Amino acid sequence: MPIESTDALAAGCLMEEDSMNAVTVPRTVFLDVDGTLVTYDNVLPDSAVRAIKEARTAGHRVYVCTGRSRAEIPETMWVIGLDGMIGGNGAYVEDGGEVLLHQHLSAAQCEQAVSWLRRRGLEPYLEANSGLYASPIFRDTARSAIRAYATGKGTTGASSMEVDDAFPGMVFTDELVRDDVNKISFLLNSPEADLAAARRKFPDLIVGSWGGSGHEPLFGDVSCAGVSKRHAVDVLLAHRGAARRDAVAFGDAAVDIEMLEHCGTGVAMGNGSREVKDAADLVTDDVEADGLAKAFRRLGLNG
Repeated sequence: MPIESTDALAAGCLMEEDSMNAVTVPRTVFLDVDGTLVTYDNVLPDSAVRAIKEARTAGHRVYVCTGRSRAEIPETMWVIGLDGMIGGNGAYVEDGGEVLLHQHLSAAQCEQAVSWLRRRGLEPYLEANSGLYASPIFRDTARSAIRAYATGKGTTGASSMEVDDAFPGMVFTDELVRDDVNKISFLLNSPEADLAAARRKFPDLIVGSWGGSGHEPLFGDVSCAGVSKRHAVDVLLAHRGAARRDAVAFGDAAVDIEMLEHCGTGVAMGNGSREVKDAADLVTDDVEADGLAKAFRRLGLNG
């Protein structure tokens, strides 16, 4: 059974009293981004920044492990002092500026997927380390899905959100064939039927979904076979010569479950779903309630 924290000030007191001693073995810490490191309004809590800096000073290494591509990691996140990242839900691994893994779609795979999706009326956008790319019509076709996603996450101003708000810096172009794409996300019209058709069409690729909050998913995605956060964690740990039992993973979404179960210690955010909490060793508070910092303290990562 996972250990659950309580809310607000009481949780802070509980964490102080029950806090483990500072760990002597260096840990490798993997942080999901949205809903874990930053709030659903994309706010990076000061408490999380302090906790990460203290953990790194104590000799631990800290990486983000996210569905975002490298282009979606802002400088404000890097200046915390992150040691590297896992991006594209495991398609890309970077440690100290060295690229250890980059599983990306070929130009031919990209062209085939984009053509089929557009013929079916499932407008796609490309996620690459160089940026996000979509056709000019994506602004209009994706508006309702973006607002539904933001509403489900409790994002401020969700009802008036535009695609440019959700994806700042997205490049709008009719040239949607590239050879550096980590994954292709696409709108869903009839989720069950669309995803089943995509899996039949692309049996050599992974077809997933995301964006639902208590209802059917809003987006599908296509990526290379073998891509997962779990595999990427193993690649990075092997490169560092670090043990899996000394790895700590934080997450809030279903895509994080495999990583939480695979690492020595799995931590679920309080804002995560019940299935995520059930998979974790520790459940901390919500991201907005300093959940990350409280868990770092509880695990003795601050030195």
